[in-house]
Amino acid sequence: MVTGVMILLMALLAPAFSSLKSAGDVTGAIYNIGGLLEQARSYAMANHTYVWVGFEEVDASNDPSVNPQTVGIGRLAVALVASRDGTRGYDVTNNSLPNPAWTSYNNGANLVAINRLLRFENLHMAPFFSTIPNSGNTARPTVSSGGYQLGNTTATPNPGNCVTPFDWPLGSAIGAGQYSFTRVINFDPEGVARIQYTSNTDQIVAYMELGLQQTHGTTVSSSLNAAAVQIDCMTGSVRKYRP
Repeated sequence: MVTGVMILLMALLAPAFSSLKSAGDVTGAIYNIGGLLEQARSYAMANHTYVWVGFEEVDASNDPSVNPQTVGIGRLAVALVASRDGTRGYDVTNNSLPNPAWTSYNNGANLVAINRLLRFENLHMAPFFSTIPNSGNTARPTVSSGGYQLGNTTATPNPGNCVTPFDWPLGSAIGAGQYSFTRVINFDPEGVARIQYTSNTDQIVAYMELGLQQTHGTTVSSSLNAAAVQIDCMTGSVRKYRP
């Protein structure tokens, strides 16, 4: 009887532990990703160069070693790369940039990795959340353009259509690497953050935002366990919002 009761309790507790782990994944990710964005900005300013931060959500049912990874739900990959020679790599004054905009991508030869690829499990890049509260006494600013909400796939322009894609590992042609990053934030040597589109030249918007939502594998949770990382584009400062 004792053994039977223990088995029953374990069966009841397992989903609770799984839910707690997924909730913890969201909390950990919000701070780790915020730290990565701050690292990218600091690197750009300290080295007087350009840094690109790529985000890609892939199918969590695939092993992380699978090559290539397929776009899907449940695992968020993040990579930081910098300009090797300190140049932007494309003509920002061109108001009709091609996609990709790189003058000569050359399998990422002019890019250098700042750190290793990072993967975050049980996460979904979500659209804008109006339900996420303010942080302390600081009101959460509104992102005026959907194109600067990284998880908003219906936005115009779609953040996935930025013109500075890159592949990981470096040395791969665009679209041929293990991970293909199509949602990319750029920090310039002054610490200003941008998402480069075909026709926005050197435009700077007020804010951009990455929404995160809890998943269980490839299933997006029905709970309100969501968070947001918001960047002040002019100053590059990062703030985290969490229920």
